[in-house]
Amino acid sequence: MKKLYCAFLLLPITIYAQENTNTVLQNKKNEFRVDVLSAIVYTKASLSYERFFANDFSTGFNVNFSNSNKLNEDFDNGYRNNVPKFEFNPYIRYALSKSKSRYYFAEIFGSYNGGDYKEIVRVSGMAQPDYYTTQKSKYTDFGLGGSLGYKMYFKDSIALEFIVGFGSNLTNRDKSPDVISRVGLNLGYRF
Repeated sequence: MKKLYCAFLLLPITIYAQENTNTVLQNKKNEFRVDVLSAIVYTKASLSYERFFANDFSTGFNVNFSNSNKLNEDFDNGYRNNVPKFEFNPYIRYALSKSKSRYYFAEIFGSYNGGDYKEIVRVSGMAQPDYYTTQKSKYTDFGLGGSLGYKMYFKDSIALEFIVGFGSNLTNRDKSPDVISRVGLNLGYRF
């Protein structure tokens, strides 16, 4: 009987602790994140900002800059015809779980991206025979996509986020990559 009585006494405390964590997070409306996975695997700098609203929605943007030696070598050696250099991704998110400290989310994002493009072109000359050469140029494109992810908070401010998403470029498909991706393991701070 004493154990049951103690359990009833502890139940309001645990409920209050969970509500207190949710209230603290609801009062913090801004968050900055750094993508650790992209920095280690792809040597890409990826930074994000997110603004939270009173309901389950949030909005933000992600900025990527890449100068990977491996991708540049593959591009120069002819293994790929384009290499992404930058990306700007505005997004809108919806929290799929009720908890504010650990939740799944769905996201719709846009992508303004650009980089280098290389193609083999035929050069015709009047005095000399035709020949082929490699021509490099820049590309920019706009795409749309969707993502799913999971976010959790530690100490009411430290965020850990895992996200996976894919989309498609829409306007300059002959030069830009067909598929754009948002895959990351982000560490952040909410304030």
